[in-house]
Amino acid sequence: MADVSNPSGAEPPAKSGGPIPTSDIEELSTASPKYHWFRGVFFQATVVGIAAFTAPGLWNAMNSVGAGGQQTPFLVMAGNAVLFSLMTITCLCGSIVANRIGLKHTLILGTTGYVLYSAALYTNNRYGVEWFIYVGSAACGITAGLFWAAEGAIMLIYPEQHTRGKYLAYWLCYRNSGSILGGIINLAFNATGSRTGKLDWRTYIVFVVLQCLGPAAGFFLSPPEKVVRRNGTRIAPIKRISDVEELKALGRLVVRKELILLTPLFIYINWCLPYIGSYLSLYFTVRSRALASLISSLAQITATLLMGTFLDWTRLSVTSRAKYAYATMMALIGGCWIWGVIIQREYGNKAPGLDWDDSGFGRGWALYILWQMNWALTYNFGYWIIGFLARETADTPRLTSYVRALESAGQCISSGISSTQTPLIVCLGINFALWGLAIIPAFLVVRKVGVDYNGVKDKNEEREEETENSAVKS
Repeated sequence: MADVSNPSGAEPPAKSGGPIPTSDIEELSTASPKYHWFRGVFFQATVVGIAAFTAPGLWNAMNSVGAGGQQTPFLVMAGNAVLFSLMTITCLCGSIVANRIGLKHTLILGTTGYVLYSAALYTNNRYGVEWFIYVGSAACGITAGLFWAAEGAIMLIYPEQHTRGKYLAYWLCYRNSGSILGGIINLAFNATGSRTGKLDWRTYIVFVVLQCLGPAAGFFLSPPEKVVRRNGTRIAPIKRISDVEELKALGRLVVRKELILLTPLFIYINWCLPYIGSYLSLYFTVRSRALASLISSLAQITATLLMGTFLDWTRLSVTSRAKYAYATMMALIGGCWIWGVIIQREYGNKAPGLDWDDSGFGRGWALYILWQMNWALTYNFGYWIIGFLARETADTPRLTSYVRALESAGQCISSGISSTQTPLIVCLGINFALWGLAIIPAFLVVRKVGVDYNGVKDKNEEREEETENSAVKS
């Protein structure tokens, strides 16, 4: 009778046709998987970057001209308050949604609301439709919370720990490239004339078209279990659990001491954006605002690349890098707030309508560029820090969901304040005070990065660390 277990008729392996030894099976199962570029970390970071370029990148471009390009900031800031209030909720739900449908589909779903926000700005700019601002803001808030939670988790989970700083900078460069393209579009349509007011309505058509590409980019992302790093390692699997268990895990995480200490910093990070947007829209002409959206994006890219390179610089210990980066960043921010008090008192409540041909233009305009750069630095550094707080891979989506909820809550309250006639000197004072409140509690966590907080490491990284420690001891 023919051997049905060997239909090809080929000779069985040399060991008398017996089963493969257990040791051989273990060797096969532990062998490093083959690296393919489309499953590699760089390609995944590029996909996330392109999605960020079309979604929050272009959103930032519209808001970096101040008030979404509108003549006054009050309606748009009210819409943004709705947006960020909803985003606070959906950010908190981000880890639950990712646990149920996966990071890839959470990212795709998260890109869908941005185009409605851009369409709302267009209809308001051209036809004076106000109600659509609130609808577009609500749609963006509901979906963007999921996007923010997913993109951050991907960029912390996929790379190895010692390359995380560079990959975070690479991802943020794509996001800021959206602002660069947006700045070029803004400047191209609004470069003539030195008037104050709102952007040309044609500006928004380009944004709407480009943001339709966001969901398509997300389909090229590989789920974590299929990603293979260049060194042949895989990502530690994320176990799917029930929604109730996920909520309990999130609850246990948010009461940890280090998260409580970092809360003022994460609330501060986005709090400044509504204020500086109002500052730009009320005090500068349309074309100087368009130029600011371009130059601030270039400054953000330069700053995040330098920060990312330094954070991965292995000549210094992780602890030293964390302390030096934090001290430099916070000192720069403090100096800019002092400068801001001087400029804001000079401008007062009147709108000078400064254009790039006017004397005294550079002092106030350059301050806006530095404020945007400071925001990018704190954003990049904040993500790098929370990567060290995860105790297991599944903690990372929870951490990004929670800190993005804190950032959204801060921006929601700040947008609400900026939607009123509150004097800008008061808004600046609140920002300055929050910066002061965040310094010491956050430093208590920063000084223990690499000591008490080491993040989740794969076996390759653990082996390398053990080798380095043995070499130091010998």
